[in-house]
Parts: sequence; C-alpha cells; structure tokens
Amino acid sequence: MKKQAIEQTQFNEIKELISNYAISNTVKTRIIELEPISKIEVVRKYQKETGEALAILETKQSIPFMASEQIDRLFEKIEKGYVLEPKELLEVSEFLRTIRKLKEFFHKNAELAPTLAVSASKLQSFRSIEETINISIKHNQVNSEASRDLKKARQSIQKYKSDINDRLHKFINNAGNKSKIQEFMVVDRDGTLTVPIKSSFKHSIKGRIVSESGKGSTVYMELDNTRELNQKLQMAQAEEMSIVYQILANLTESIATELETMKKTMNIIFSLELIVAKAKYSEEINGKKVNINDTGYIRLVKAKHPLLGEAAVPLSIELGETERGLVITGSNSGGKTVVLKTVGLLTLMTMIGVFIPAETTSHISVFDHILVDIGDYQDFDNALSTFSGHINNMREILTTADDRSLVLVDEIGSGTEPTEGAALATAMLESLVNRDAVVLASTHYGEIKDFAVKDTNFITAAMAFDKETLNPLYQLLMNEVGASNGFWLAKKMNIGEEILERASYHLSKNN
Repeated sequence: MKKQAIEQTQFNEIKELISNYAISNTVKTRIIELEPISKIEVVRKYQKETGEALAILETKQSIPFMASEQIDRLFEKIEKGYVLEPKELLEVSEFLRTIRKLKEFFHKNAELAPTLAVSASKLQSFRSIEETINISIKHNQVNSEASRDLKKARQSIQKYKSDINDRLHKFINNAGNKSKIQEFMVVDRDGTLTVPIKSSFKHSIKGRIVSESGKGSTVYMELDNTRELNQKLQMAQAEEMSIVYQILANLTESIATELETMKKTMNIIFSLELIVAKAKYSEEINGKKVNINDTGYIRLVKAKHPLLGEAAVPLSIELGETERGLVITGSNSGGKTVVLKTVGLLTLMTMIGVFIPAETTSHISVFDHILVDIGDYQDFDNALSTFSGHINNMREILTTADDRSLVLVDEIGSGTEPTEGAALATAMLESLVNRDAVVLASTHYGEIKDFAVKDTNFITAAMAFDKETLNPLYQLLMNEVGASNGFWLAKKMNIGEEILERASYHLSKNN
C-alpha cells in the first residue's frame, strides 16, 4: 500500500488511536507498523478475531494482560549470560503467572471467542519454574527456605552477630570506657562490627582501626575480643553470598533452558493483545462488522468518518457492482473531500481487522492498491505548480491502477485552464474505469459532470447545500448532479448586482 494513501486518508492517525489501547510498547509499535492486507481470507480471519474480542469486552471482564517490555530486557540479559537478581526473577514469575491466567481466561471464554481460545491454548505453561521462583524468592531476596545450607549459613551469621554485639555492648556499657567512646552504638564499617572511639584514645583501646571519620575525630575500632568472631562472621557471610548466587544462577538457568519457548509464548500474547486493542477501538467508534468482498463492490450505509466524532454526517454510497466510477459534484467546502477520505479510511480499517462505523448491511471490498490524489502538491523547492504536482501523482496512479485498485481523486483536473483540465480529467477517468478500477472523483467542472451523466460506467452524486444559510449540509445525494453555487453564493455575499450581471453575460457568451 502506497505511503501517500496511508497519510492522505489519515490512516496513520487511526493506528495511533488504536495503539493507545495497547499495554506493551512492543504491541504499540506493531500497531503503528500495521499494513493493510488485501487477501480476503486473512481479512475475514482478522474480522472474526476482532468480533470475538468485542464479545468478551461486552461482558465487562478484565483481560489479564501485563506490560512485557521489562521481560524482553530480562530475556536479553539471560541470553548475554547474566544472572538475574531476585527482583528480576519475581518479574519473570509474574509474567509466567500472566501466561497461565491468560490461558485460563480464554479457555473459560471459549464459547464466546473460539478462535482466540485456540490461539491461547498454544500458550505454554511454566508452572514449575513459576512455583520454584516464588518459593525461593520472598520480599525481593532469596528465601532462607530455598536451601538447607543457606538456612544454616544465615543462622550462623545471626549467632556471630549476636555474640559480637553482646561483647561490644558490654564494652560500651563499661563505665571506665565512657570517656573514650564518641557514640554509644555499634556501627557496621565495611562488614565489620565496630565501636566509634574518640581519636585521642585510639592507642589506649585494644583493637584494630577499621576506618576513620572524614574529619578524623572518630576512629571505628574492631575490639580484640571480637576479631575472631568477626572473621567467622565474614566467612559465614561469604558462604551465604556464594549459596545465594548459586540459587540465583540455577533459577536463571531454568529460565534459560525454556527461553525460546517463552519467547514464542510471548509472541502469542502480543498477538492477542493487538487483537484486543483493535476491538477496544472498534468499540469506541461504535464499529460494526460488515460484509467483505474482493470484487470492488462498495455499499456503505450510514457510514461515518471515525475522526470527526459527533460532527460526522452519516454517508450512504454504492459503487463497483455495475458502474465502477463515481463523480461527486457540488460546491467547494461541501464535504466532497470528506467523502473520499471516509471511503478510503474505512476500507483501510477493514483491511487490518477493525470494525467500521457503518450499518451491518454495508459492504466493503479489499484492494491490492488504494491510490489517492488528495491535497495540494505545490512544491516550491522543485518548482512544481499545484497542477504539475497533481499530474505527476496521476501519472503514478495511472501506471499502477488495475482491476484490484481503489482510486480516490479530489478535484480532478483542477489547477489549470478549466477546459484543458476537464478534458484531461475526463480522459484519465475513462482510462481508469477501462482498467476496471473502482474510482471516486470529485469535481465542480461542468464538462466532467456532463461526461459522468452520459457514460454508463459512471454514476453521479452531489453534496447537499442549504441555499438559504449558505451552509454545506455534508450529505451525499446519490444519482444527482450538484451545482457549484458560485453565483448564488456571490449574490448572498453581496458581491454586487452589476458584477453578477456582467458575470451572467460572460457565462452566456462563453456557452
């Protein structure tokens, strides 16, 4: 699908809105990168999935997804050979729990969403790894019950600390030592339990200076009668660290052995999350499931432009079964461009599996190509006029268009001398329908209107206009020809009777 069609129909804006319903950044990115699919069997599958997700949403159940970016990062760490920290292992455990919960959720809703339930049934369960992590890690640290040796090491640590504290507090509470002590407390300095001693008394205390305060007024001393206990404490702590590392390494290894399977499982979750995001957006715009074909037949019944909200006027249009071309006429600012964008946008939305704001009796065709010429192509850098830009774009459209193409052209032939522009526009329209492309074009040129009325390959439609208020009604009237309303508008705007009379003279003279 050409980038120009994506941009000019505002399809990118639709994808941005859909991505807001995704939880994971990975899924948000996938939505932004979604490409319309022209294979009808794939589109019907997408539509079926969206319908099933909508059926679940209507029950107001909460689908247990979780953001998975952190898991991606943790998987990368494992692949690089890192050992996960306790907090990281708990995050993996929570992810594994999410897999289990999602599988249970869709199994429970299999009757409502059979296709999604089949996808969810492929989610691999890792209950054993999940439970082992949860037993081994508590409160973001390795649980003592994870290993008999760890429990023993930690008991030794507690005993040594208690014995050291007893001896140090005995020293602190000794009346003869009070004048030598800077602070009456036990302080851990670099893993050694010490007493803060006034610097002037450091040589009168039996012990080892572990460190000094910044100003040098305090020294932190390990007493001689605690040195052996401190050494035993440090050995026990080293043993604890070794055991903890081994437990973390073993848990990380258990994940590593299943890493590829976990990644595949994550991709299934991402796919389910994407489907639900499309369903949530479909629900937001009151989207309905419509009939889908690949023959070019378009029949929209009370369709609305999804980006216009409450301001959108329902549109009904039919094209592509017998006549392949539609020429929309009417005054400027009457909504012709909105009609073209609505048809293109709803087609693109259908092709990615989003339900559209239209009646269920509507029909949408999928296309290999959606070719668009909407907007101003003036290019000052390349010295291209607006007309040159349109012609350049039409050349590309004419090169690509075939019987599997939808062509949307706004104000075809405009930007140059009207007679020449109309003649070129007529020839281009003829060429496009002769290739059996489905064509929607807007114009206010009388010659193009006349051509569309006479050619059996075309039908006409007009944009309704309130002559009393000068306001466009934004309503498409099929099988009608609209006036440009230039004279009427000029009169209402008090351009002057003399000007209107002269304009009428010139018009009749030209005719």
